[in-house]
Amino acid sequence: MDVILAVVCLGILTIALLFLGQRFKIPSIVCFLVIGMLAGPYALSIVSDQSTIETIGEIGVILLLFTIGLEFSFERLLKAWRVVVIGGAFQVCTTILVAALILHFLNGVRFTESIFFGFLVSLSSTAIVMKILQDRGEVETVPGRTLLGILIFQDLAVIPMILLTPIMMGSTITTASIPFEIGKVVAILAVLIVSAHWVVPWVMYRVAKQKNRELFVFTIAGICFAVAWLTNAAGLSYSLGAFMAGLIIGESEFSIDAVSNIIPFRDVFAAIFFISIGMLLDTSAILAQPSIVISLLAIILVAKVLTGSVASAILGMPIRVSIFVGLALAQIGEFSFVLAKSGSESNLMGTGPYQFFLAAAIITMALTPFTMNAAQPITNLMYRLFPDRIKRPDPTREVTGPVQEELSDHIVIVGYGMTGKSVARAAEILGIPYNAIDMDPDVVARERQADRHHEVIFGDATHREVLAYAGIERARALVVVISEQNVVPGIIHLAREMAPDIYIVVRTRHVNDVQQLLDLGADEVIPEEFETSVRIFSRVLAKYSLPDSDIDTLRKVVRNNGYRLFSKGQAPESGRVTNPENLFAGLHIRTLLLAEGSWVQGKTLRELDAWNTYSVGILAIRRGTSAITAPNPDLQLQPDDLLILYGSEENIQKFLPQAAGESAVPGNGHTPAPGE
Repeated sequence: MDVILAVVCLGILTIALLFLGQRFKIPSIVCFLVIGMLAGPYALSIVSDQSTIETIGEIGVILLLFTIGLEFSFERLLKAWRVVVIGGAFQVCTTILVAALILHFLNGVRFTESIFFGFLVSLSSTAIVMKILQDRGEVETVPGRTLLGILIFQDLAVIPMILLTPIMMGSTITTASIPFEIGKVVAILAVLIVSAHWVVPWVMYRVAKQKNRELFVFTIAGICFAVAWLTNAAGLSYSLGAFMAGLIIGESEFSIDAVSNIIPFRDVFAAIFFISIGMLLDTSAILAQPSIVISLLAIILVAKVLTGSVASAILGMPIRVSIFVGLALAQIGEFSFVLAKSGSESNLMGTGPYQFFLAAAIITMALTPFTMNAAQPITNLMYRLFPDRIKRPDPTREVTGPVQEELSDHIVIVGYGMTGKSVARAAEILGIPYNAIDMDPDVVARERQADRHHEVIFGDATHREVLAYAGIERARALVVVISEQNVVPGIIHLAREMAPDIYIVVRTRHVNDVQQLLDLGADEVIPEEFETSVRIFSRVLAKYSLPDSDIDTLRKVVRNNGYRLFSKGQAPESGRVTNPENLFAGLHIRTLLLAEGSWVQGKTLRELDAWNTYSVGILAIRRGTSAITAPNPDLQLQPDDLLILYGSEENIQKFLPQAAGESAVPGNGHTPAPGE
């Protein structure tokens, strides 16, 4: 097929399936895999040159992992060494062992082939997992950091797998080559560390001084691919190198600009990568023997969910996090396809088994968004099935450290990140007691070492026992400020059940979630979208040379009006707003300069009664060099007063000519037409 025609057909197919996926809420990754299967050489044959599409797809993975590295903190990665070493090593080793034993004893496969199959199964898709976490905004959560640590170890584990695969194929390697390979890896890593601290910051600074956009973009891309090539030369994967390159640039002050330039390319090439994976599958071979595919799929899912969950559990993570980690790792990784291809070419894996493995692997990739979404329902089911074992955790494991005293009338803070710490410090200043709950063991350990007077409890706030241990029944307020938005409704419901009179304040990302959380029992919901809009609103007003006092007053009015709708029992007289997203859709701010002879001159604000007459509010008045904020209703209006108005555009336009004119007809909102 002609190249241009193939691009057109592939584009039409992609648009159609993505539209259907959006309509029926199917994750985009699943759509891309299906597009690949349909467009590949085994179906519609829109694209037959697989080598080209695989190369472009590999570039997509490099850019995807590079942007993830840009947004991740190298300091936090070093602090997560325990997750990388202990959790990652346990997950990889046990997965290889479990998968190999199942295949060897239940299916009679040779032991070397079973071990090789274990290699393939032990690796998960960093691109898919991190893409989903990024879309959900959960990269920086405890489960997100745990997953990233294990995935990093998997990428590192590729090195010994590459060294051992020729041995299993019957090849021989000299013992002298092993130290050489290890030394090469160490040398490459040393070069990367030196580059991160001295070379890259120096280069980026010199490039940024030129103020040339093209030079900046190509320098970033060059660093990304250079580091990826170096790590690949050391025997590591391209994706790990791209991630490390992102970490290097991410530690500099140029990371934000770098992300903004790379993201458009990342999304396109990452989509092509998932499409290229789908093109590898020969559906006809699968349909001939579906039972084999189902068996392989069962082995992969059971082995990976089990070992991933246990690996998270031995790190001390709560049950909910362990289940989520196990389900998130239950797919085959990108590098597994490279190993599988080499095994197929060397007869370690025949053509039939290779296609069966591809089918099972692609299905696990397509299932990943659904398995990750199923983590919370599965956790709730386990709570109901095993209430004595799961719902009542051992206090020495799930809840750490003795409470110094039985608090009452205190605050319970769920989530001890930046926002949680700010609430805690404010409580300390005011002398209000509090207990905090967090699932990050490192955070808990640091706070305990600081020997603070208030306790940070390690535990999962979705557990009744954890909230009870924090004294939820005796507390006056509960503040929920965690990043995992999917568990917030469960915490609110449980807290309201345990303490019906407690005041619950919740932070959420989106305004659309406000109504659901209020219905579940929250007293007040703080949407980040709303706070961002208020801050932007303030910055824009500052550009109009309004005094800070005026801007503060306007900001307070907007906030007060908004949070009346985000709090229980505070709705305006007109009733509850069912769609908070449209809260300020019709609100406009206008200024009006009163001229000499205006009919409102000498009238008080009470007599003008602009809100009841015209549905227009007066936020502030600028008189000479002074600003009158929150003006008194008995204040008389004078010529040259600058009124700051708010209301709908239609109502303001009706009010302006009447207030500026010599006469008006108050009460009907009608502006006389010419000739009337």
